[in-house]
Amino acid sequence: MKRLAIYILGVMFPLSSMAQDVDVQDISLLSGCSTINPVVIDSTLYFASNAKSSVAVSYFDENDDRLYQLYQVKLKNKKPSGRVSVAMKRSNRPYNQAAITFDSDKKIHVTQNTQDLSTIKGSPLAIFDYSSLTDVTDGVMSDVKVKFSNAAYPSYSSDGNFMVFVSDVPGGKGATDLYYCVKSNGRWSSPKNMGDVVNTKGTETTPFIHPSGKIFFASNGRADSKKLDIYYTYRTKDGFSEPVRFDVKINSMGDDYGIYYSDDEEWGYFTSNRRGKDAIFYFEQRFPSFEDESEMQEENYCYTFFEESAENYDPEEFSFKWAISDGKSYSGLEVDHCFDGPGDYSIALSVLDKTTKEELFTIAEYSMELRKPEQVNIHVPENIKAGQKVVFTADADNISKFTPKAYFWDFGNGTKVKGKSGTVTFKKKGTYKVRCGTISDEDASDRLCTWVEVTVE
Repeated sequence: MKRLAIYILGVMFPLSSMAQDVDVQDISLLSGCSTINPVVIDSTLYFASNAKSSVAVSYFDENDDRLYQLYQVKLKNKKPSGRVSVAMKRSNRPYNQAAITFDSDKKIHVTQNTQDLSTIKGSPLAIFDYSSLTDVTDGVMSDVKVKFSNAAYPSYSSDGNFMVFVSDVPGGKGATDLYYCVKSNGRWSSPKNMGDVVNTKGTETTPFIHPSGKIFFASNGRADSKKLDIYYTYRTKDGFSEPVRFDVKINSMGDDYGIYYSDDEEWGYFTSNRRGKDAIFYFEQRFPSFEDESEMQEENYCYTFFEESAENYDPEEFSFKWAISDGKSYSGLEVDHCFDGPGDYSIALSVLDKTTKEELFTIAEYSMELRKPEQVNIHVPENIKAGQKVVFTADADNISKFTPKAYFWDFGNGTKVKGKSGTVTFKKKGTYKVRCGTISDEDASDRLCTWVEVTVE
């Protein structure tokens, strides 16, 4: 049987602006055997394992390794609860079923060997579609396939029109590469290599498309990878962004791959052999990540108005009048004006006869839409002194895109707290970059982060 690798059977964007504090926990599912490739749907954790079958017959590959089959367990409060059971009604098949995937319509796609009537050896991995978990057939091979090579571990976008999978088809960048297809008029396009921004001379595997648009995957061919490490990239207008290495607590000195990440980016599962055997680990973020951050803008509605074309008029004969829709008016070629606050305004520049003072005509008209900055407003205490407790507060009342659910502070000195206000003690004098981010109550992938620099005396 041709295999991609034993571990395969089984997030331009900068590094996260807020450090990710992560709790990682080994979960016990089926002791004494490998458990790999977790995915969660409808509060059920699905995974593959080479556990000993409960029936009389167990199948082995040419290396006398027990074949992988699919299992499931219910989740309670995000953690496994109850008895592990086989996922498919027909279990204990004489070929590997290395991973299960659900698309946006909850249709089932399984990575398994193509079936050869004479032998399972030399049978590459392929993507098979099943009508349901009770389907007792061997599945139908997916429309997305490659000839005489492995195709495995598909992942589908939330709109159902984009998918990524793994293959070792000749002509790739390395041992295995990531490929993608786009659906148009109900049909998948021919597979396309994701390119050398993503793929390396090593192994790229187990992609997972998150609702946020991040495409997570594992690689052992990048400059900062140890063995298999988890990265993420995004689709861009030019292809894909430079991959970012995921959190250091998730990536270990061993192989880490096969990630599932919750929609709100607060918890998930992944596979690792950091303790010798492939096993599924649970992780939970204490703080969400914020890819984009911006310096807080002060509300400033003061402007200088100047019309370049007005220089063509003889200043001995003509003068100029600026009329602002808030009731203010000014004379001169260049004027300063401060609006009272946000709003919709108009500005008109007229030419006057300098002798008669008569208004002759208007040479320019402008419209201005002034809005409060879309940001988290950080309220900084005065006179911050080293060794003393200070309280920072935040609000996001001016955000129109979403309703804030929670606030997360990173004070730049190792202190991180959650809440609209945060208490911190800076032990040393200096300048600190204080960040505050918020996430949407409606869609956790919508989030905003603002920073300010503060001086501690």
